[in-house]
Amino acid sequence: GKLGLRRPAWLGTLHRSTGWAAFLVSLPVAAACLWALGFQSGNNRVLAHGLLGCAFYGAFAAKVIVVHSKRLPGWALPAAGGLLLTTVVGAGLTSAIWYFAAIGKPT
Repeated sequence: GKLGLRRPAWLGTLHRSTGWAAFLVSLPVAAACLWALGFQSGNNRVLAHGLLGCAFYGAFAAKVIVVHSKRLPGWALPAAGGLLLTTVVGAGLTSAIWYFAAIGKPT
């Protein structure tokens, strides 16, 4: 409603459900990365990936808090959403996309 567009009533529920599902699916991946690989700082790409992965969970928590808060200014939600998107894209660029560029597609 903030953009002046009409949306179906079910769209908010779908957005929240898929967001939580994506978050829950990412938890085992994060746990495996931290447990199996640990925090590494020998390579700049690996360091950036680890920091962006950790920042993702902080950005997700911040977005959830902003969504449930009634006292924050109107720009807080787009800022939190933008931060969340930036961390996800950054983590993706430093992992899978790097892998495909450097190693190639699996055969």
